[in-house]
Amino acid sequence: MALPKNIRPEYTTTLPSTGKRIKYQPFSVKEEKVLVLAAEGNDPDEITNAISNVLTACITAPVDLKVENLALFDIEYLFLKARAKSAGEKITVNVTDPEDDDFSVEHEINIDKISVVKDDNHKDLIQLNDTTAVKMRYPDITFFNEGVNMNNIANTTSIIARCISQILIDDEVYQSSDLSQNEISEWLDGLTTEQFKMISDFFVTMPKLKHSFTLKNTKTNKDFTINLEGLADFF
Repeated sequence: MALPKNIRPEYTTTLPSTGKRIKYQPFSVKEEKVLVLAAEGNDPDEITNAISNVLTACITAPVDLKVENLALFDIEYLFLKARAKSAGEKITVNVTDPEDDDFSVEHEINIDKISVVKDDNHKDLIQLNDTTAVKMRYPDITFFNEGVNMNNIANTTSIIARCISQILIDDEVYQSSDLSQNEISEWLDGLTTEQFKMISDFFVTMPKLKHSFTLKNTKTNKDFTINLEGLADFF
């Protein structure tokens, strides 16, 4: 006689980007193994695939939800929630005083206190002038390993080009799916510096997984604040 399958508990949370209710289960031992093996292999593509496959298996509703279509901050948030239900509601991080590299301390964080922080000034439709606007989409799971690294203009142009959904000029709507990345990059190169910054600010103000806390340096007796951002900072 075959053993019956284990029934995992089911939890509900809200998708930060849309407010849609999501049902999910904690990771199984099998899924934990997939994540560990991917991490040990240190292959970015394998890690991304593992996270996508594990979350797909854990999300039970809505049934038509596709992880690859979610914003990166949605994925980080859901991964953290599922991980918490699998391994405990609290995580311990090792932090260093930004003003004193010699002082490090462990700090315990309740995962329920970690949230996706939103900026009231954020918008995904950016009006560049009277005739031109750009509709943006959030970075997806393909950015999981590299992050949104905008430390130089070449990187910034590439990231923007990947995240443009539509370009609206007069009454014409140009879908990014109908354009090559080179075409979009060349169009971006023709913008003014001010217009380019208007689009770049989309990434500065977009929702982010964040948590801040203040601790005391027992050596100097001074307080210091730690700001964690993105999933990698929590593990």
